[in-house]
Amino acid sequence: MKYFATILAACAFAFMTGQGRGSVNVGDDAKLAYQTVDGKPIDLQKMHGKLVLVDFWATWCGPCMAEAPHMVEINKKFGDKGLQILGISLDSDKAKMLQVSKASGFTWPQYFDGQGWQNKLWKQWGTDGIPFTVLVGPDGKVLWTGHPSQIDMALEDAFKHHPPHLVDPKILADATKLLDQIEGKITTNDAKGAVKLLGKVPAAASADTDFAARAKDVQAKLETAAGALLEEVDPLIEKGNYLEAVSRLKDISNGLPGLSVSTKAKKKLSELMAKPETKAAIAEADKTAQEAERNTRANEALTIAQKLKADKKDDAAYARFTQIAKEYEGTEAGTTAAAQVKAYEQKDPGFVKRANETAASGKAKAALSVAQAYARAGRTDLAKAKYKSVIADFPGTSFAQTAQQELSLLVE
Repeated sequence: MKYFATILAACAFAFMTGQGRGSVNVGDDAKLAYQTVDGKPIDLQKMHGKLVLVDFWATWCGPCMAEAPHMVEINKKFGDKGLQILGISLDSDKAKMLQVSKASGFTWPQYFDGQGWQNKLWKQWGTDGIPFTVLVGPDGKVLWTGHPSQIDMALEDAFKHHPPHLVDPKILADATKLLDQIEGKITTNDAKGAVKLLGKVPAAASADTDFAARAKDVQAKLETAAGALLEEVDPLIEKGNYLEAVSRLKDISNGLPGLSVSTKAKKKLSELMAKPETKAAIAEADKTAQEAERNTRANEALTIAQKLKADKKDDAAYARFTQIAKEYEGTEAGTTAAAQVKAYEQKDPGFVKRANETAASGKAKAALSVAQAYARAGRTDLAKAKYKSVIADFPGTSFAQTAQQELSLLVE
């Protein structure tokens, strides 16, 4: 009874005064790091950019529970605007704490260690009693401490003078530069360039109120310019310039989401993509792009092979030329590589045999070893199959010869 009376006295005192003489004060660097009751890590120093409200409470504290609806209201009002509430429970009954939290609508993270007044975090920041709240600014410094019933004015002041940063500063800076460029292109009547840039503006930047307002204004200006851009699509189609028309429509559709001009562009794009002529043009463009990519890879491989030859690493060069001639047949690089292979073979047939032997060494040895292991284990069918694969994959090498000899013995 004496302990219970002490608890009630502490709660009542805090409720009446709303002030604390704790170890955390306005202007302090807020430092708390812990795991929530469900195991999630919390570190105030990694939450810079947000307003954080740390709430010390307990289910057995009458004034705390009296403030529960108020805390829920605060969370609903400011939760989407950059305020994060963190609950620190001084309860000793975990199940009850979780039950009351859920019933009260506490959707924010909770800390619990079951130590009551000896709670680890309370001992760091504790005051005369609970409920006790600490408001931490976006820079990580304490802005206010006291009873939650008196926090409303402090929150209003914080959002006015210490607003949270809802967007990563770098993302916001980059997005702002894009808007500057877009407005510049609108001014010079480069609607196409402006639409392309708008499609690159990160959606996350719009979480910043000022940026969102400016972006909306820029979109409105651009919609007029994009309308003129849309009118240029039909002449492109009439001229058979389907790829340019498709590109133009995609830029408008993706760059101006939610606007009427975007809806019109999407409809026209759908109609255009259904045309056989458009499909044929896209297929041809894809084929051309694939061929260009294949030629690029072939040329890069040929450069490496030629460097090996220049460095007199002929075994490696010959293997590379052979691979290029086979893999990139029909390309200019493939033809050049085939000519180099032929030159090597005509110059020194013995070299070719040695080169093939060297190139096959690693894989052939491994395959032959597997075949021999099968043979020793009495797995004849598997051994035969593996020997035959060595003969087929590495013709003209000593490994193929060995495989043929051992296969003959195995058959007998």
